[in-house]
Amino acid sequence: MACWKWFNNIIKEAGVEVKDQNKGKIDEVIHKYISEQASYGRCSPQWSKARKQIQANENMKKELIERLKGIA
Repeated sequence: MACWKWFNNIIKEAGVEVKDQNKGKIDEVIHKYISEQASYGRCSPQWSKARKQIQANENMKKELIERLKGIA
């Protein structure tokens, strides 16, 4: 499973349409965000846990949505 699939709802909120040509960029943005947040101790480095933590934290959710908005 591609990593971005864990974050379908957030991707939709960002207004990003998942296409073959942008899946890699979506993965990259989410990987980078989770890595940063995990290094600060704000979320788990495990995708399934991080997804739940990000969705439960409105600030983190907004941050990720803003980063994803730049993807065409």
